[in-house]
Formats: sequence, structure tokens, C-alpha cells
Amino acid sequence: MDEFNYRITEQIYEWIKSGSKNIEIRFYNKKSSKIKINDIINFKVLDNDEKSIKVKVIGLLIYQDIESLLKDVNLNKIAEVNKDTLIDMLYNIFGEEKVKTHNIIGIKFELVGDCK
Repeated sequence: MDEFNYRITEQIYEWIKSGSKNIEIRFYNKKSSKIKINDIINFKVLDNDEKSIKVKVIGLLIYQDIESLLKDVNLNKIAEVNKDTLIDMLYNIFGEEKVKTHNIIGIKFELVGDCK
């Protein structure tokens, strides 16, 4: 079992903490390709290391692009926004070209331990 660290926004932290979000999406790259079932991910809030949340990986979904992932996955498990807003958020964070040309991984998880 390995542990990984990722940064998230305050809003994403709140969604995970409330239980409404249980899938994190990332680009399928060198770091994310090493994640396996039962690994632990420590999510820390950007600009606030006091807030963190620990999850256990229970599933991995790898897709060619975000559109393909969203056809199979309930959007509400990723974010409390509509599809267009989610895609716009990804474009703003990573750039439209990167979002359209990189494989996406959906990391299904469950909370372990308490939230800080």
C-alpha cells in the first residue's frame, strides 16, 4: 500500500468531507498511473495545510478524455456542479488543450479517519 499527496481547493475539501464527492479526477500521468486499489491519498487544501482529508482508493477509472468519463460516471460524485461548469473549471485550471488531449483517471475513494 502506497500513499499519495494531492492538493485540492477548499470547495472540493467540503464536498469530500460531506460525503457528496467520492471520485477525484486527475490527468493520467506518471504520478497518477502508480495509484492502486487500497492505496491512501492525503488531500490537503491549497494554502491551508491545517485542512486535510485522508481517503482509501477503492476503484480506478481510466478514460481517453473527460467526455468519455462523464458518460459512465455520475457527475454528482465528482462535483456539485453541472457538466459544463465542471469542464470550464478544468479548462481554467489546466488549459483547454491539455484537458482535450490527455487521458483522465477517475479515482473512486472512501474516507478513512477523521477530517482535519
